[in-house]
Amino acid sequence: MAVPPTVFVIDDDPSALSSVCALLTAFGMTVKPFDSAEDFLADYNELQPGCLLLDVQLQGIGGLDLLRQLKRNHLDLSVIVISGNADKQVVKTATELGVTEVLHKPVQPHDLVDVVQRALE
Repeated sequence: MAVPPTVFVIDDDPSALSSVCALLTAFGMTVKPFDSAEDFLADYNELQPGCLLLDVQLQGIGGLDLLRQLKRNHLDLSVIVISGNADKQVVKTATELGVTEVLHKPVQPHDLVDVVQRALE
């Protein structure tokens, strides 16, 4: 039996992390929360299908640095970047690093669910 895809959510804002995970879980998605890129890297199994919902502004390893590391390691994971401070350069860099979508906070719940569902297909 196939393993269901997981939405890996990385956000160092506990309130945002909790809200996003609750929303996606309510839509029947399997969600795994992380409050840092370091915790994600320590836990991630590249055989686990899914997508990554990533805040750009993180303590420690930042979102763009994590994207660079994932690309260097050739990890095949759809990535959705979400940020309250995504200027044009951040969007350009994220796009160059192969993200599926860049969303700007505040994100409408239905928009977030739609983008994540498409990334999981």
